[in-house]
Amino acid sequence: MLFQKGSLKVRPLQKEDRFLLTKWLSNPSVLEFYEGRDRPFDLEKVNKKFYNLGDDVFKCIVEFEGGSYREHTILSVK
Repeated sequence: MLFQKGSLKVRPLQKEDRFLLTKWLSNPSVLEFYEGRDRPFDLEKVNKKFYNLGDDVFKCIVEFEGGSYREHTILSVK
């Protein structure tokens, strides 16, 4: 865990997050604000974009839990 305050957490992206990212980034409601509804991600595209070991970008997941839901977003820092 890099940061936590109350219901807000920032943690490094983990390999098991690839399934969450695939589900999230194939949702038209999310893609409307990300890369466009006509550009869904499959597992291969998630692995290529977020798990490229050759880049020097530090990737994180931001989690917010409130009531019965959990929100996630991706944070990349160079």
